[in-house]
Amino acid sequence: MKIKNIIKSVVAIAAMALCFNLSATEPKTEKEMKSIIVYFTHSGNTELAAKKLAEVTGAPLVRLLPVEPYTAADVDWVNEQSRCTQEHLNQTLRPAIKPLDVDLSQYDTVFIGFPIWWHEEPAVIRTFLDTADLTGKELYPFCTSYESPMSEADATLQKGYPSLKWHTGLRLPASKEQVERWIKGQ
Repeated sequence: MKIKNIIKSVVAIAAMALCFNLSATEPKTEKEMKSIIVYFTHSGNTELAAKKLAEVTGAPLVRLLPVEPYTAADVDWVNEQSRCTQEHLNQTLRPAIKPLDVDLSQYDTVFIGFPIWWHEEPAVIRTFLDTADLTGKELYPFCTSYESPMSEADATLQKGYPSLKWHTGLRLPASKEQVERWIKGQ
C-alpha cells in the first residue's frame, strides 16, 4: 500500500514538474508582455536595429508608417526645400501616420526608434508622441545615425515632451551587453 502511494506521489510530482516546465517555455502572448518597440525607418537601418533590440528584449515590433511615404528627395537634407528640412525648420509640422494596430495601454515600457535627421528625431516621431497616450510609461529612445549622437535627440525629446518619463537614449548598433546595461540604467 505504501509503495503504491509513493509511486502515485512521484507520478503526480513529475506531472506537475512537466506542466510547469512546458508553461515556462511557451512564448508569451503580446498581452502578457510589458515592453514594445515602436520604430520609424526610412532606409531600413532603424528596422534592423529594432529587430536586434527585439532579440535582446523579447518585445514585439510595431512600425510607424507615414501616410505619405518619404522619398529619397524628401530626405535630402542639403536641399532647403526637402520635406525633412522643412519639418526641421517648422517644428509644428506633423506628418500623418497610419493607425497603429496595437493597444499601448498593455505596455509599461516603450522603446522608440528612429533615424536621426537634422540631429533630432524625425517629425513622424513627434506625430506619434502627440497622438499616443504614453503617460506613466518608461520611454527608451534609440536611434540610428552615421554621425549624429543620440544626446541631441535626447535633448529635443525631453524639451518637447517634458511630462513623459524619458530614459537616456542609445545609438544603435550596440552590443547585447551595451543594450542590457542601457535598459538597466548603468
